[in-house]
Amino acid sequence: MGVARLTKVTIISPRSEYEEVAKSLAKFEYFHPVEGAQQNFDPGVQELTVKSVRLFAQADQAVKDLGLKLMPGQMDIVFGGAKVPRSTFEASDWEDLLNKADVQLEPIAEEVRSEKIVLQKAQKDESDSEALMGALQVVSKFSSDLTGLVGLGYFKAVASIVGNEKVDEFRKSLPDAIFHSNLVSKEQTLVLVAVPKSEEARLDKMMKLLELKPLTIPPDFPQNPAEAYKKAESDHEAASAERKKAEAQMVEGKTKHGTTLLALRELSEVARKTLDEARVSGGMQRMAMISGYIPAKREQEMKSVFGRWIVNTEEVNRESEEDHVPTLMENRKGLGLYQPVTLEQGIPAAHEVDPTPLVSFVFPVFFGMMFGDVGHGLILTAFMLFVRQRSTGSMRQWANMFVVAGISAIIFGIIFGEFFELSFSNFVPIPAAIEIIHRAAGAVDTFNFLPTPWAGVNLILIVSFLIGIAHLTTALGLDIYQTYKEHNRIELWLEKVPLFLMYVSGVGYGLAFVGVGFSFNVFSSSSPNPLLGIPNNLLGAASLVVLVPSMVVLLAGKSVAIAMGKLKEGSVLGALSNGGLEVFERISQFMSNTISYVRLAVMLLVHAALLLIINLMQPWGNPVYIAPWIVLNLLILAFEAFIVYVQDLRLHLYEFFTKFYTGEGKPFRKIFPDRARFKINWL
Repeated sequence: MGVARLTKVTIISPRSEYEEVAKSLAKFEYFHPVEGAQQNFDPGVQELTVKSVRLFAQADQAVKDLGLKLMPGQMDIVFGGAKVPRSTFEASDWEDLLNKADVQLEPIAEEVRSEKIVLQKAQKDESDSEALMGALQVVSKFSSDLTGLVGLGYFKAVASIVGNEKVDEFRKSLPDAIFHSNLVSKEQTLVLVAVPKSEEARLDKMMKLLELKPLTIPPDFPQNPAEAYKKAESDHEAASAERKKAEAQMVEGKTKHGTTLLALRELSEVARKTLDEARVSGGMQRMAMISGYIPAKREQEMKSVFGRWIVNTEEVNRESEEDHVPTLMENRKGLGLYQPVTLEQGIPAAHEVDPTPLVSFVFPVFFGMMFGDVGHGLILTAFMLFVRQRSTGSMRQWANMFVVAGISAIIFGIIFGEFFELSFSNFVPIPAAIEIIHRAAGAVDTFNFLPTPWAGVNLILIVSFLIGIAHLTTALGLDIYQTYKEHNRIELWLEKVPLFLMYVSGVGYGLAFVGVGFSFNVFSSSSPNPLLGIPNNLLGAASLVVLVPSMVVLLAGKSVAIAMGKLKEGSVLGALSNGGLEVFERISQFMSNTISYVRLAVMLLVHAALLLIINLMQPWGNPVYIAPWIVLNLLILAFEAFIVYVQDLRLHLYEFFTKFYTGEGKPFRKIFPDRARFKINWL
């Protein structure tokens, strides 16, 4: 549906002109290099690649040093109005572009490096002085010069801060030592101890056992603890001031150079990726060659851009080159709106259709049906229009998706006649087509369960089942179509077609089963089926005529094919066993898949029930409840919108896609990636 036709292109040029080819590839953009090509690199482009790698490393480090965000957060964009400025670079070729980027980047990177070094030194000085202050704080009021403890000839002297509970133990462990203690706090004591040199090892051992550390003061500090603490405190204040000054300079540099640095980083990254792809240039000595895929509709443009060189094109057969050909998803405006939903499952493989156009129609319908309320739909649409106006890229596409979903909720709200779960006809003279809430004068609103199946909630439940049947039938039909495209006749007739017939006939038998009053004897009544109008006995008989043979083919078809030599792999008994499991699994799977679509009605009823509960406050009769009513409505809107989206996504990913879609294709990768922060004007 939305997969573009591709053409394989080979460009051959003299090696002396290959750098110009690399420039033209960047200008053309839509070129996907062939994977697995000969890894012979063009020397000129290889040199440019190395230079771009160096520039990227330099720019990336500067960005990290300044703490710049590569992209502003979505909340900053939507609510803060953050913008992503674009820089413009002009160059005649890749070498000119990288040289200009280098000239622009070098002074900025050097300035950032210098400021970073100053900041790191200030942080280290502040940390060191803070650590010294911590060590000296306990003895900051002890004023005595400890210089004499160093350089004693016949004695070893140590000063240490000791916990009060360890002082006696420390004293007793060194009975012959000169021991002096001074209480410095409720928990700690400053101990001065001196022992003969012969007892130095014993002193060291006891300090280790008691986990004590000697009190040391740096040699460039006063050896008086009180004076040393004052100097450390002064140094800490100076280092802190220097650190704040360095941080302010970094912030200033962030503001001054941020836009340029981020643009140069992205430029060098894009150049690195592009040149890395382009440097693969074949094995010829004097001629360079590169092959890749382009959209078929741009073939003439390609020949025009690369007309000065040899350009060979050939039509791509996706089926025969499945392992190599990438997939370029290309849907018309509107039909590709819900492409992100498809991408949740993956890129279409070679034989697969792109289900995006179908998803773009069905997804908002499901959403609106589960979220049918004019008031909530209006709020959701208005908010998403605001988000769309503030955002770009993928965020804008998601906003567009929810704008359409909100409009769908408004339409279904009109159908159900719901406006914040009040009667929409009270505000606009449009009667509800399907009334899910029964409203009677002077009574509490209740769900509209009527005896007839063609009104109120009963109708919504029936419609949910019918939508599920149609959705699953479409998926099975697409599976048949894709298998036919693959020319796999055995799998088509022994599995895909029987599965389709089994489901359709099973649905028919189920309708007859319900029509005769939930009895398996569908031949007992000739009354018309309430849904189709066909006599139940005729509907049941026709369904069984198709259902039984399709189940037999699924059960024994492949085993017969193996016995006849049509299938070379597997055994007859193994295929028969697998066929039995397949039939049993498909019956339970089809039933659960179909029942799963009842969530379309259930989520609508949950949404309505929550609003009915908060409407019991009746804020229109008591102004006190207006604010809580608004807050609760907004909370329900946010909660329900998320839950409904998840349920909608589940119906597509687990019920629909699993029947025909694997999403194992390779994405088309442009040689010149998309850019957000810069553009190039090639001269």
